[in-house]
Amino acid sequence: MVGGCQSCFISVLLLGCFLHDVEASNPQREIHTKVGDTVELSSGLSTEGLTKADWIYEGKKMADKEGAFKNTQFDGRLEFNPANFSLTLKGLTLKDSGEFSFISGKGTGQRPTVIITLYVHEPITKEPIVNSSSTWHTSNASCTVLLECSAATTGHVTYQWTVGTKTFNGFRLQHIIRRQDEDSKFTCTISNVVSEMSTIKTVTCSNTTSPERGKTPLPAGIGFFFTPIVGAGGCLLVAVIVGVAVCVYRHKQSQADSVFIRSQSTNRGPATDHMINQDEIQNMPEYSTLLHGDRCLYETIGGPVEARNGSSNEPEESLYINLAADQ
Repeated sequence: MVGGCQSCFISVLLLGCFLHDVEASNPQREIHTKVGDTVELSSGLSTEGLTKADWIYEGKKMADKEGAFKNTQFDGRLEFNPANFSLTLKGLTLKDSGEFSFISGKGTGQRPTVIITLYVHEPITKEPIVNSSSTWHTSNASCTVLLECSAATTGHVTYQWTVGTKTFNGFRLQHIIRRQDEDSKFTCTISNVVSEMSTIKTVTCSNTTSPERGKTPLPAGIGFFFTPIVGAGGCLLVAVIVGVAVCVYRHKQSQADSVFIRSQSTNRGPATDHMINQDEIQNMPEYSTLLHGDRCLYETIGGPVEARNGSSNEPEESLYINLAADQ
C-alpha cells in the first residue's frame, strides 16, 4: 500500500514538472515592434541541465549555449545572455523581421522547439492625405461625396473613416450629405500595430459643388452643341481654302487661253490686229495652237475664206495666229 502511494506521488511530481515546462513556454508567439527599437527574445523555458541551446534565424544558426556567432546581419547589435540563453537585438530595421527558433535539449532528449516571429514596423510620422470630389443632385438637393485617403508610408496600414458617430473601413468612402447638413467632417485614420495618425476633411454641400477644386462643370447640353459647331467651322474653313485655290487656277488658265489673231490680206492695207478667245478659234474650219516658252510662232490656218470683194477668184486670205505664251 505504501509502495503504491509512493508510485502515485512520483507520477504526479513528474507530470507537474512536465506541465510546468509546457506552461512556462509558449511554443509559438509573435512580437511586434517598430524601427529603431530594442527587443529581447527569450524561450521562457527552464535552463537547468541543458545540454543544447541553439538560436536559429531564418534557417541559419546565430547563437548556441557558448555565445552569439559573428558574421551575421546582427553584428554589433546582438547580445547573448548565458544565464537564461536569451537574445537582445538592438537598433531594429525592417529587414530584421523574420522567424527565430530556439532548439534545446537535456540528457533525456530534445525539448519542443520555441518559435518567435518578429515583425518590425515603420512608425507613421506623416498625416494621411485626403482627396475629395462631390456631385450635386438637383432632384433631392443632396451631394454624393467620394473621398480617398492615402498614407505616405511603407508597410501594411489599415484605414478607418469616422463620420459623426459612425465608422467605416477602407481607404475609399462614398457618402451622401444634404444641403441642410452644413459642413460635414470626415476623419481618416491610418494605423499599424505601433502607431497611428489622422486627418479631418470638411465638405460643404451646395449647388456649386463639383469634382475637384470646386469648379462648376459645364452643363451637359453645352458640350453636346459645342462639338458640332467646331466641326462645322472646320469644314467651312476647308471649303473657303479650296474655293480660293480653284479661282486662282481658273484665272491663270484664262490668261493662258487668251490668244491674239492677226489677219492680213494681199489686197488690203496694213494688217488689222484683234483679239479673240479660244472659243472663237474653235469655230474656224481649221486651227492649231502652239505654245513654246516665251516665243511667238505663226502658223497658217488653211481653208476656204470668203473673198472680201465678193469675187471667188481673189487670193485666199491668210490668217496668222499670234500665240503668246503666258508668263
